[in-house]
Amino acid sequence: MELDLNGINADSLVQMLKASFTLENWDGILQIADKLYSEINHFYSINQRESTDGQKESDFGLKRSIVYYFGFSMCLKGIALEKMGRYEEARECISKYEELGWINDMDAGGWAEVEYYSEIARANRYVIDLNEGNTEVLPDYLVFLRHNYEELLPGMTHILESAIKHEYNVDEVLIEFKEQIESMEEYYETKRNIRYYLDFIYLKAKYYSLNGNIYDAINILSYAMASSVKFKDDTGFRKSAALFEKLRNQTTPEQLDKYLGLMEQILV
Repeated sequence: MELDLNGINADSLVQMLKASFTLENWDGILQIADKLYSEINHFYSINQRESTDGQKESDFGLKRSIVYYFGFSMCLKGIALEKMGRYEEARECISKYEELGWINDMDAGGWAEVEYYSEIARANRYVIDLNEGNTEVLPDYLVFLRHNYEELLPGMTHILESAIKHEYNVDEVLIEFKEQIESMEEYYETKRNIRYYLDFIYLKAKYYSLNGNIYDAINILSYAMASSVKFKDDTGFRKSAALFEKLRNQTTPEQLDKYLGLMEQILV
């Protein structure tokens, strides 16, 4: 469905991108990201003409550095394309934000954004490689995650997706980062990456179930569903509930009672 994005300012488009990511609305992200990129490119062109003419540059009411909008729009579009399996197109998006140093008249904040998106681009190239089954990049990706704390949870989510898709073992990786992820539980619950947190829990359960660890998988799913209810995350709840139903015949009586108790709470 074609979205009507006319008249929506850049910062509102950013919020729409974040909401669409939470809802996993990949098609919507493609449209919104293109609109944001076009809008910012237009603003940048005006600024360059103003600078050439010796005029004061317009700020267009933007809340962030113009670099941020260039990077964020293409980063989110690339993630959406990666989720849709359109890997070559995702790589093209990465090439648009991995080196933003060409932007003129940047302040310190702008250069910080350049460095940030350069690092994110490197990580997202690893993600695409893993999705394509190129596990040789996993050691390098793990080095990146060890040095980029805030990317740990998204990174573990990507690793689990790849391991499930291409059927390889990442038990040692889960063990290595187990304490770090658990120690940051409250951080994940209060920051913007709650979607990654709930996805990680779900994917960990799915990974365990596919590797024969049904008991732990079901316990994790119960926690995932309870967390999804707590944070009103319908997307996470649907996925976890669907997997639980698939494994329902392998639950213990205690696990089934806990699940039914949660369903009763929802119906109240």
